[in-house]
Amino acid sequence: MAKQSNGAAHPEADWSFLSDVDNKALNEGFKNYGKFGDRNFTGNNMTLKNVDKWLKEAGVIGKVITTTDTSIAFKQVIGNNEKFITYDKFKTFLYKLALRANKDGAQEGLKKIIEQLQSRLEPSTSGTTHAMKTNVVDRLTDTSKYTGSHKLRFDEEGKGRGKEGREDVPDTSGYVSGFHKDDEKK
Repeated sequence: MAKQSNGAAHPEADWSFLSDVDNKALNEGFKNYGKFGDRNFTGNNMTLKNVDKWLKEAGVIGKVITTTDTSIAFKQVIGNNEKFITYDKFKTFLYKLALRANKDGAQEGLKKIIEQLQSRLEPSTSGTTHAMKTNVVDRLTDTSKYTGSHKLRFDEEGKGRGKEGREDVPDTSGYVSGFHKDDEKK
């Protein structure tokens, strides 16, 4: 019998309800979320950040179970000095969460959490930015999107004008400052 933090004894989790297929699926979800955004993923561990992502996407974290609860249970299972949880310890972590959420029926709570997690075995990337499919050069040389002096940097075809488009270059073609070729008398 294991001791709960308040001193009350509780039986260990009964995992007999989890078939081999379900266990493999849960382990696959563990690996998928474990490697999400983690360059140091070894194939058998996960950080608290990724655990929370999985629990949020599966709908486990909500009004009853919060990220504070997950943080406490995570540290109870792995200790204060570790940052990664293994799959076997993850199952213990889920049982601790079920105990926190359902004081009376931890086993039923555990089954519900497992079902929710199995509904989301792949991490989502919603809310992330994606590369635009349009040509970058076309967007940057489209003069209709620019105003002011920047608009003058490109001609009608979108071709750059070089220095002429960036600076006002005075015409110094005469032999005196007041001479302009256009003013010549015919």
